[in-house]
Amino acid sequence: MSAKKIILTMGTAARINRLKAAAYFMANPEEFKALLDLTFDTDFKLHYKAAWVLEFVVVKDLNLIVTHLEYFIISLSKIKKDSAARPISKITNLIVQKYTNPKRNNPTLTLSKRQKKLIVTTAFDWLIGNYRVATKVYAMQIIFDLGSLMTDQPWMLNELNSILIENSAYQTAAFRNRALKIRQKLAREF
Repeated sequence: MSAKKIILTMGTAARINRLKAAAYFMANPEEFKALLDLTFDTDFKLHYKAAWVLEFVVVKDLNLIVTHLEYFIISLSKIKKDSAARPISKITNLIVQKYTNPKRNNPTLTLSKRQKKLIVTTAFDWLIGNYRVATKVYAMQIIFDLGSLMTDQPWMLNELNSILIENSAYQTAAFRNRALKIRQKLAREF
């Protein structure tokens, strides 16, 4: 069965459907690149479903994406549909956590300066764009984590703080809660 057929026949967003589709890709890792291609093919009307499945696969085995990291990162900006942005922002957050947290350190997962900038640029787009709160929460965490490491780019954390202050007044309680936690961490950094 092809990756496209799996996505076309998976049905609704029900967890069981996403798990079933993800199980196929876990059992057939040679099809992982095809899943990535479908996710970032925004002309494919169900690319958001591919993103849902990709999230389940990567959460189960982050190492599957490591060999495709460059492709994943340069493709991030293609995702505009909110239902695809949430799983992609979650995956990006997992990658950044793995990269930045020494307890989760993975010597095979490295990010170049250019890749970090691409991730941060996309995360800012998610944070200030018309996306749901989960995408924005992942975005602010990504910017904070990478901004804390990229000391040669102090504007990142300053801009993050400004956006969080400005947007907290009209965002959801979940946004405000995470923004407050990030701002408290920023206060300790400055």
